[in-house]
Amino acid sequence: MKRPRTTASARDGYVIFAVLIVIVVLSLVAYRYTDAMSSEYQAAVRANDATQARLAAISGLYYAAAVLSDRLTFYNELGGNPYDNPDIFELFEIPVPGPNGTTRMAYFSIQCATVNDEGSSVQRYGVIDEGGKININSMIALDPKGERLREALMKLPNMTAAIADAIVDWVDADDEPRAEGAESSYYLSLPNPYKAKNGPLNSLDELLLVQGVTPELLYGGDRNRNGLMDEGEENASRGWSDYLTVYGREINVDINGNPRIYLNGDNLQTLYSDLEAAVGAELATYVVAHKLFGSQPVSTNTSGKVTTVAVGPEQLYQVVQERIAATGSSGRRIRSVAELIGTQIRLPRPPGYPKDAPDPVVYSPLNTPEGLAELFPRLLDATTVRQAIEMTPRININSAPMEVLMAIPGISDLEVAGILAGRPNQDPTSPATTTGAWLVTSGLMDPSRFRRLERYITGTSMVYRVQAIGFLEKGGPVARFEAILDTNQGAPRFLQIRDLSDLDHPRGFQPPIVPNRR
Repeated sequence: MKRPRTTASARDGYVIFAVLIVIVVLSLVAYRYTDAMSSEYQAAVRANDATQARLAAISGLYYAAAVLSDRLTFYNELGGNPYDNPDIFELFEIPVPGPNGTTRMAYFSIQCATVNDEGSSVQRYGVIDEGGKININSMIALDPKGERLREALMKLPNMTAAIADAIVDWVDADDEPRAEGAESSYYLSLPNPYKAKNGPLNSLDELLLVQGVTPELLYGGDRNRNGLMDEGEENASRGWSDYLTVYGREINVDINGNPRIYLNGDNLQTLYSDLEAAVGAELATYVVAHKLFGSQPVSTNTSGKVTTVAVGPEQLYQVVQERIAATGSSGRRIRSVAELIGTQIRLPRPPGYPKDAPDPVVYSPLNTPEGLAELFPRLLDATTVRQAIEMTPRININSAPMEVLMAIPGISDLEVAGILAGRPNQDPTSPATTTGAWLVTSGLMDPSRFRRLERYITGTSMVYRVQAIGFLEKGGPVARFEAILDTNQGAPRFLQIRDLSDLDHPRGFQPPIVPNRR
C-alpha cells in the first residue's frame, strides 16, 4: 500500500518571513524607544545640571549680599575691600543631591571685569562699586539745569557734545531741547514714536532710547562683558556703562551705621553732650563755641604788639556753658566741618577786663597736624550739617576710575593724580578713608578745596554690582547671573537681577580650578 504524498503549503515560508519582519520591527521600535528614553534621560540630567548651576549662581548672589551688608563681616573678614578679594569670593562649594541618592558639589565664584587705576581692563574676584561711577540721577538732582551733568559726560571717552546734550535733555525736567540735544518733539517724529523721559532713569538701558546712543557706545565692543578680547570680537573696548550708573544710595550714618550728630540743631547742650562722646571734650567745646561766637582764620601778627592771649579748654568750656545757660541760642549754622580747620575764636571780654589787655582767644584743636589727622576724620564721620537721612548719592573717590574722577565738577588733574596715587595706601576700615578726610589730612587738598568738592565726593558705598558664576564639579553647564545690590543698612535688597548666561559665547569667565577633595 502506497503512502499518500503530502505537499507543503506555499504559504508556510511567508509566515516565517512575516514573523521575522515583526520581530525586526519590534526590535527597532524597542531600540528607538530605548534610545529615546536614553536621550530623555540625558536631557533630564543636563536640565538638572543646568538648574543646579543656575541655583548655585543665584546662591552666590545671596552670599555676596550677606557678606556685603553685614558691617562686621565687611570690615573684618573683607577688610573693607570687596573689589579684589579672592579669599572671600574666589570659590564657595554647596553640596547638592546627585543621581542614585549620591551627593556632589556645586560651586559659585564672584567675579567681575573692571578698570584698574592705569585704565586697563582686568578680571578680579570681587564686585563692582556703583558708587564709584557718575550717577546720572544724582547729577541732575544736584543741578537741575544739567550743566554739571553735561560737563561730567564730556569727560567720558567717545562722548560728543550732541550726545551729551541729548542725555541731559532726556533726564531734565523741561521739554526744551539744548543746543545739540533732543526732546519729545524729535522722538515723536520717529517711525515708532515715544516721548522723552524728562525724569530720573530706572535703568542704564534706557539710554539706548536717547538720540545718538548705541549699544557699542554704551557697552563697548566687549560683547560678553568680561574685559578681554575674545574670538569673534572686533575689539574689547569699554563702554560708558563702566563709568555711568543710575543706581545709588547714601544714608547719613557713621561708619558703625549710627545716625550722625546734626550740628545745626536747636539744643546746644545736647549737641555738646553728643559731641563729647564722639570726639572728646576739647573739640566738642570748640564746635559749640564756634556756633556761639563764630571763628576767624588764624592770622600772623606782624606788628610786634601782643593782641591776643591763648586760653585753655577749661576756660573755654566755662564761657560756653555760661552763654548756653544765659541765651539758649542755637548759634550760627555750620555749612562744613572743614570750616573749623585753621581757625581761632576770640572770646567776649568779661566785665572788668582791662581795655589794653590782649583779647582772649582759643585755637581749633584741628590746627595742628596731629589734631587734624586724629580728630578731623572722627568729626567728619560722626557729624552732619544736613538733617536728612537719605542723601543724594555722591562719588566714592576710593573706587572710582580715573575717567570718573576727572568728571567730578571742579576737580583738577593734579588732584586726580594725587587721589590715584594716594588711595592704595589708605586703610579701608578707617574713618579717614570712608569719609574722604584723607584728602585733607594727607595734604592733597586744603580745607577750602575740600569744602567746594564735598557735595560731590565721599569715601564709602552701599550699592554694588555683583556677578556670580555657578558650575558643578567635573564640568558641565556654567551659569552667570548679575545683580544690583543695595546693602540697605544690613537688610539687603536686590534692585535688579538678570541672567547673563546667554552672553557666554565664548565664555566670559572661566570657573576657578576646584581642588581635589578627599
